[in-house]
Amino acid sequence: RSALPKAVRRLIIIAGILVSAAAHAAPVRHVPPANVTAGSSLELVAEAPPATPKLVAHYRNIGMGTFATMELVRRDDAHWVAVVPATAVIAPGVEYYLVAGTDPVFASPQWPHTIPVHASDTEQRRTRDLTRIDSKRSRVAGSFEWVDYGTRTIGNQKLVDRYYRVDAAFSYRLLAYPLEELRVGYTQLLGDTEVGDTTMCPNPAQPCTAQAGYKVGGWFELGLGPVEGVRLDGRLLVMATQSGFKVGGRIEGRLGVLEGSHVAMGVESMADVGINGYFRLGWGTVPGLPMAATVEITNMPDADRPTGVRLYYDIARTVAPGVRLGLRAGYAARDQRIAGFTTGANAMVDF
Repeated sequence: RSALPKAVRRLIIIAGILVSAAAHAAPVRHVPPANVTAGSSLELVAEAPPATPKLVAHYRNIGMGTFATMELVRRDDAHWVAVVPATAVIAPGVEYYLVAGTDPVFASPQWPHTIPVHASDTEQRRTRDLTRIDSKRSRVAGSFEWVDYGTRTIGNQKLVDRYYRVDAAFSYRLLAYPLEELRVGYTQLLGDTEVGDTTMCPNPAQPCTAQAGYKVGGWFELGLGPVEGVRLDGRLLVMATQSGFKVGGRIEGRLGVLEGSHVAMGVESMADVGINGYFRLGWGTVPGLPMAATVEITNMPDADRPTGVRLYYDIARTVAPGVRLGLRAGYAARDQRIAGFTTGANAMVDF
């Protein structure tokens, strides 16, 4: 009777030793993340039994000499976790290894595991935009345009129909998507055009043309890019016309890059001055020589004038890094019998 309990006790002791040894020998399992986005936290999860010695993660950015340490904390009975702070997750990658007590259980100081760190979609888009503009966020631009619809003769009087436009602007590319760009500017638009009633024009004492437009106009514009390659520009204009302070606006939608290949449509309206709608096709097939063709329907420079059509062509040339000069030439007409021309020039400096 005494031999059996001794045998049972031996079996129990042996089983306990085996269970304890198995627990201590149980491996630490860790599946590394495939990649991580820059600026986001990195979670390292290990599966280990409760009796596992203290688990510590050693991590560093690629190229750094020393490792930072972080102890893994219990998530549940079988899982432990360490969260590398987002400030430490930067491109091109993070190197790390895990130790239990003093023994490496995943990778090693000599051969750490590397997790590639990729820039976020927004950051990649910003990088592409900065590369395209050569990291020059600011722009100063100016343009001059002359529009002549031709001269009509009634009796001995010649009725001119023309105007000029001057624009000056400063813009800054924020690239804080969807807000891409801020612009502020000045516009002057002045011209001579027919009066509303020309029945008295044969009378030399009755003027048949009058000045139209405004001398001072200031505006503010937002450039929005909800997705890459799609742009929406909205402008608010305040101007001093002959009848007092008036407001205007402009909106343009564009697919593509303004300085390269693109398609754009827009509408501009100015109180007392008129409205124009346009369609523009631009292309950048020749390096350093962006070109565009535009069709415009407008009644400027006076809201009471009949609608006319303009067709003009733009070409620009990069003459120095960040400096571009452009020319414009085209056709303008309010009817089929009389036509004139459009010409202009522009310059811009990026810095």
